[in-house]
Amino acid sequence: MNSSRSAFFLVTLGNIAIAGAQWYIVWLFAQQSGPTAVGHYSTLIAMMAPVFIASQLGLRNLFVTLQRTVRWSIYLSCRLSTVGLSVLIIVGLVVFGPEQIQSSLAWPLLLIKVSESIGDLFYARLQKTERLFAFGLILIIVAVVSAAVVTVVILATGSPVTALWAATVVTVGGTVVTVWTASARSAETAVEVTSRTTVRGEVKALLTAGVPMSMMQAVYSLLSYVPLAVVAWFGSPEDVGRYASAAYLVVFANLVGASIETVVLPRFRAVYESDGALVLRERVKRLCAIGLFALVPFVVLALFIGPWLLSAVYGAGFELTRVSVLFLSLAAVCTLPTYLASANLLVLNRYWSTFFVGAAAIVAVLVGGGAAGSIGTPAVEAGSLAVFLGSMVRLVGEILCSRPRRDEARAAVPADGAHLSG
Repeated sequence: MNSSRSAFFLVTLGNIAIAGAQWYIVWLFAQQSGPTAVGHYSTLIAMMAPVFIASQLGLRNLFVTLQRTVRWSIYLSCRLSTVGLSVLIIVGLVVFGPEQIQSSLAWPLLLIKVSESIGDLFYARLQKTERLFAFGLILIIVAVVSAAVVTVVILATGSPVTALWAATVVTVGGTVVTVWTASARSAETAVEVTSRTTVRGEVKALLTAGVPMSMMQAVYSLLSYVPLAVVAWFGSPEDVGRYASAAYLVVFANLVGASIETVVLPRFRAVYESDGALVLRERVKRLCAIGLFALVPFVVLALFIGPWLLSAVYGAGFELTRVSVLFLSLAAVCTLPTYLASANLLVLNRYWSTFFVGAAAIVAVLVGGGAAGSIGTPAVEAGSLAVFLGSMVRLVGEILCSRPRRDEARAAVPADGAHLSG
């Protein structure tokens, strides 16, 4: 078995590589058509991501953390049903929505989202059985092949839209490989098979946990994109493009955090079942504090080289003020340890708590960003402040919500009947 350190490194590298491939497409758009094209692309992403995430019922995390046996076929049926619902919603928005929606970009992006959604559930099987080496390797291969194919297509055709279609083909291929790899082992252990109940009971258990999980993931997805709406509210498409390009700093932080969560979820559950909620919470608080202090030099570095680096990478039209860079770097620093706190709540099955924390963070984004924009703060600075406020509220809120309750005993939780507290 691969060491946990090597697995974490590979999963982290894979998530960063995927983010790098996504950023590369944004960079191509910036070089071909400037900030306006980046704004159109980012707007579509902001429209599609919350729809898919809200309809996914959080099945990947539930498959790993749910303290109740639900057979794999039910998970898969639910995921395929929600993907179909998401497609209908997005098609309706594209066909009947505002003229500003670029359908030439929307269709390949829709296929990418469908493919990623299906692959996401099969990643859960790799995650639960701790086949993280395969998990990370697939991510890296998909990212490298995507970057290579997109480069060839853009050089041959000069069309970012065609390049996006090429990326779609690679994403679908990666999903096929993921399904094949994950299916090499059974989705359920012998104990889980014997502890099955009725299909109706399992569906009810999955939906009972899935609805708050889905709402939680939806608000966290919105939390990533609401600052973009703040920029659009007070600024122009060019402002949106400049903000979206720089905000990839926070995207990278989210992806690294997601890698951390992928690795620690099974381990956090083991700590909870053996030592109890209090021991787990103290360990998570300590890890969060270490992470925050370790990342302080990153903020200083970003403050000094960030504005210059953005102009050097994207061009003269993408410069940002040091204030914007400061807020974005602080948001990234808060984001990383947030995934440790979030994993703690997931292990406790406190899905409603995470939802309300996310909702509070969105309110902070809208109030803080809206107030800043209303008093004349430049649109990009208002959006950058908003994303920092949202990240800070989420981190503090999730730590506070992890406090143990009286009914949480130190003993191991039974696999077939733990409560699903909110």
